[in-house]
Amino acid sequence: DYLVLKKRKGFVRLAIIHQTPLVPVFGLGISDLYTTYSFLLPLTTFIQKKTGVALPIFHGRYLTPLPYKVPIKILVGTPIPPPKNTSSDPMKADPALVDELHQKYIEAVKELHKKHADN
Repeated sequence: DYLVLKKRKGFVRLAIIHQTPLVPVFGLGISDLYTTYSFLLPLTTFIQKKTGVALPIFHGRYLTPLPYKVPIKILVGTPIPPPKNTSSDPMKADPALVDELHQKYIEAVKELHKKHADN
């Protein structure tokens, strides 16, 4: 199981602008829902970089898009309150605050995973 968050900060910006707490969430077992193939990975990566559209090659039960029946555990952490927005424009978030809250969110998700991954 993995989560792509390092460069994704839009949700953090929105949380700061709208003063909405961020709730760390992680799903264990999600990667077992489908069988994926990497034999065309260079081609699909090229298409994704050029168009922004991901074309995964996968299948589930009976070679269909139906997911396999596997247990999934959804972990929900404690909400993280956003700091007050110090930007002069109320519809923009201060980049330093975005980075700070983003780092707190990543740490909270890592802590959730560490705490529950072996259970």
